[in-house]
Amino acid sequence: MRMALQRWLDSPRTTAYASLTTLAIGLFFVFVWAPHPWSWRGIDQYDELARALARGEPFGTTDVPWGYAYFVAVFYSLFPGSPWAAVTAQVFINALVPWLLYRLARPAVGPRVAALAAWITAIFSFNTIYASTQTSDSICTVLFLTSLLCFVHGHKTSSTWAFVAAGALSGLTPQFRPNMILLPVIV
Repeated sequence: MRMALQRWLDSPRTTAYASLTTLAIGLFFVFVWAPHPWSWRGIDQYDELARALARGEPFGTTDVPWGYAYFVAVFYSLFPGSPWAAVTAQVFINALVPWLLYRLARPAVGPRVAALAAWITAIFSFNTIYASTQTSDSICTVLFLTSLLCFVHGHKTSSTWAFVAAGALSGLTPQFRPNMILLPVIV
């Protein structure tokens, strides 16, 4: 049993399967059954804000950050009145989380532990649930992990462009979740 687990964790396909598992779970939550008590529109009134932005109105509040509302507004412009389009897109984006986590963890803990972390994230992440409704969590997580990967790459290779990308993504991340405002300072 142990050898089979080690071979499975050593396979280069393991992380891809983890991402596909996250995608399948997310799509199930969107189109079959969602475990949360609210619908696609979520609880933060992003639906109303995005519809207003899609009509060309200004962003009308300081209660929530603007990033996610503009993300949803793009989909309302392309698919008027269809919240499923933005939710489905964020499920696909959220499917990157296990792969991004694997890439971030592999240099620090090795490929087996990183693959196991990707699978734990693929199966048990609350972001997969949140991706099935209009909340900014899954998009924020992808931005956060990507900014960390860019920073690590910049640190490893002394790439100016990687640091610029890390800074830009670190600045954009709090526009989806304000609790990430100190990310650039901490990094």
